[in-house]
Amino acid sequence: MTTKPENSKKKTVVRLITYCVLAFLPLCVFTPIVNSVCGELMFSEKASEKTLIIAQAYGTLCMFAPAIAHLLTRVVTNEEFKGLMLFPNIKGNVKYYVASVGVKLLESVVLVVLFWLIFLDGENVFDIGQGGTGIAAILNQLAFSIIVFFPAFGEEWGWRGYMMPKLMELMPKPAAVIVGGIIWGLWHAPLTVSGHNFGTEYPGFPFVGIALMCVLCIIMNAFLTLLTERTGTIYPASFAHMVNNNCSPFVLIGTLMTEDAFTKLSKIPSAELFGIEIAVIGITGIISFLLIIKKPRKTLENSK
Repeated sequence: MTTKPENSKKKTVVRLITYCVLAFLPLCVFTPIVNSVCGELMFSEKASEKTLIIAQAYGTLCMFAPAIAHLLTRVVTNEEFKGLMLFPNIKGNVKYYVASVGVKLLESVVLVVLFWLIFLDGENVFDIGQGGTGIAAILNQLAFSIIVFFPAFGEEWGWRGYMMPKLMELMPKPAAVIVGGIIWGLWHAPLTVSGHNFGTEYPGFPFVGIALMCVLCIIMNAFLTLLTERTGTIYPASFAHMVNNNCSPFVLIGTLMTEDAFTKLSKIPSAELFGIEIAVIGITGIISFLLIIKKPRKTLENSK
């Protein structure tokens, strides 16, 4: 009687490992090649304008790797195409769709204000264009974010749409959130080594950056997993990921503040900036973590 559950768990482990290998492989293989072709680390502070253009294009393409790994894993391991979470499932879940955009946008606005008060002493450094307003500038940036939705979906359909349900089959949900966040953070390692997010000129490069990325991904994973679990669909997490990438505090600073202010903030040690960021988004992460533990799993495995 116990052989079926054991066999099922073994299949889940094999599929999870297969997925991780397929998701990690493209970045591990192609990132060093792209750095070599560019002749420098793609995302470093000293990278040329041409290299940065290549880096942005490459980074966007990398975001589709988890979705491709999801598809390939199902084919390679003969897994049925069920529980894909591709049905929008909006009825009764509007609040989660609103939260997916609103929470991440609120975090970014709070961080912009904190950076302004802490590092710029509240000086008048906002430059939102003739006749513009801060709200209009943010909404414009948010509207532009829809372009980022597709690569964000590429990541989410892999991490939250495949990896997290598998992890939740193998371990308690709190452990799954932490382990899933670490896996997601380590997936970024080739890009982090190339200077993505944190640059290259910080103490402990690149190991501190990789560790910090894992912490950020654990926090984000809690919120994104909550959205996916409550709705049984991958779209709210994709929208949250979209806003996180294209309306981050650093993007909004470039949108709202003068060039001099942006330059001043760019000289602040990244550890200080990201320390404040972790403190702010950590609130969302903790609340999400507690909500995941509090309520039973809804439709992660049984979604259309």
